[in-house]
Amino acid sequence: MALLTLIGTIVMAVAVVTVGAIAFVRRHRDRIHGSGSLGNAMQEIEGLFVESKSHVLKVDRAEEAEEEGASGDPPAR
Repeated sequence: MALLTLIGTIVMAVAVVTVGAIAFVRRHRDRIHGSGSLGNAMQEIEGLFVESKSHVLKVDRAEEAEEEGASGDPPAR
């Protein structure tokens, strides 16, 4: 009888911890996924070490410069 109570208590504790973890993740999901600028910074850092990434960054910068030049506006100082 005592063993059954112990097992029931352990199962209940695992259920409570699981529900708490799910609630915590849902509450803080925006903070976890809200790091767009950090992603760009990490891509720049990775471009220093991985040649394929640096090539992609050079192409992205060239496309951005081309778009700015095609707009007809003078460059910002």
